[in-house]
Amino acid sequence: MDIKKAIQLAISNTLQEGLTDIFPRPFEVDLLKDIAFKNKVYDSVKDSIEKAINKDCIEKGLGLTTLKIHPISHVLYPKKEAFDFRKCALIDPLDTIKYLSLALMLVDDIERNRINKSKNRIFSYRYKKDLNGKYVFDPKFNFTSFNNNVSTKIKKNTVKVLVKCDISNFYDRLNLHRLESILLSLNVNKNVVKLINEILLFWANRDSYGLPVGSNASRILAEAALLDIDKFLISHKVDFCRFVDDYRFFAPDSKTAHYWLSLLVERLSIEGLYINQSKTYIEDVSSKKKEITKTEIDDIKSDRKKEVKLISGYSGTIPTRFRNASEKEIRNIQEKSSDSIINGIENAKIIKPDDFREYCRVILYKKEYTKFVDLPKYLEKFPQFHPYVVDLLIKHYKEIPEEICESLKSDFSQLLAQAHYLPEYIAIAIVNLLSSEGFKNSEALFTYFRELRRNAGAYIGRATLESLEKIIDRGQVLEIRQYYSRADLWEKRQIVRIIDRKLHLEEKNAWFKNIKMNEAEELFLIGSISKK
Repeated sequence: MDIKKAIQLAISNTLQEGLTDIFPRPFEVDLLKDIAFKNKVYDSVKDSIEKAINKDCIEKGLGLTTLKIHPISHVLYPKKEAFDFRKCALIDPLDTIKYLSLALMLVDDIERNRINKSKNRIFSYRYKKDLNGKYVFDPKFNFTSFNNNVSTKIKKNTVKVLVKCDISNFYDRLNLHRLESILLSLNVNKNVVKLINEILLFWANRDSYGLPVGSNASRILAEAALLDIDKFLISHKVDFCRFVDDYRFFAPDSKTAHYWLSLLVERLSIEGLYINQSKTYIEDVSSKKKEITKTEIDDIKSDRKKEVKLISGYSGTIPTRFRNASEKEIRNIQEKSSDSIINGIENAKIIKPDDFREYCRVILYKKEYTKFVDLPKYLEKFPQFHPYVVDLLIKHYKEIPEEICESLKSDFSQLLAQAHYLPEYIAIAIVNLLSSEGFKNSEALFTYFRELRRNAGAYIGRATLESLEKIIDRGQVLEIRQYYSRADLWEKRQIVRIIDRKLHLEEKNAWFKNIKMNEAEELFLIGSISKK
């Protein structure tokens, strides 16, 4: 893809899907709706990339300096098991567009070298030219179609054994020098590859390992990193399919299953990667044989035709959002006894994820509102569910009695104020709750902001400022303005937004003039100042 089309798609895709599927959509993304600002971003990105991939610039080692990339931060995000976390990248908006633009300049060649879509082998992040110029990936290939394919394959008479496995810490352990070698072997623009490698090494603190989790650019590059492994399996006639780092083998017997698995293990080791032994299963599926009906085939085809927006590529993650039940599900919950699930949660020393999720649904839809008071206590047993519970409370606060909401507000405010150490993802969830209808506590939030330690996390300062924007008064705004010089770039943009929205023209214009003079190169910071 040429540089112009790559940048245009990168900007349009960022506006359509945001910076990442992990963090909430920041207001900076919507600045791109302004045509003048969008054009300014396009010109800036094009100019910096063209200069950075210039042969002289690359040979002198000035590509990264010319591109003007910021360092990235990370937030630990909960995965499926207790104490299992994913390191998610927080990338500056302009850097996200530059990074994606560079990846898109290679995407045609990467997709051309992947196993053809028609083979139904690789279901993750298949590039497809979008007629509307907004999406990068083919919506027919996703985790649902991957699972549908597995369900279809294991019903075949030739398949007796199913192997399930995934690559351990795939993104974190991906060797950047090997990725560079793979990309160079595709006969693509070598200077683009060199620049991408420099960016990734810079973000990895020269550690030689790790792709930033959460961006479409990383998804494109991660798929490129597995090109040789996929081709290796095909060359050995392994019957498999894959979604990102999740593999499924469809073997005729146990001997073949073990052999194929050993092939994968040996080939991964060459790349410095390993399978996750705790998540590797060899399963007898011979008893699951049955004729696939025409209806089932039609259902699967229909599902593959759905235009599904890809919002997550990380299977097995604890839900961070509460999904409202259908009317049928609600009736089933209300009709059956819930004593076992309620008693199980109340008496358990350790809570299982599925049990806790079901408990939340039961007390909501059976209107056992008094039991909501105990949620903070149970969250101590499985803290990863804080974002899920907060989302439930925000969505259903109108149904919960006011006195229950007040009790929960008090408990969560106390946790925010008194906890010696609070994991960042929990603090972000609570801050979000205390700025939402039914649970607002501006005093607790502002006190927390005043006492916030600089090592509290990469995103919590920004998240707290976002929450305060809705509920603070003029005096608090002036106090926040004093914090500007110590703030990081994410916080600075939010402070600018708060001041722009909360202070009168005469009170803010002189301050904004200084910002425009001193930080003129920060496009999204200057773009956060309204034109009025």
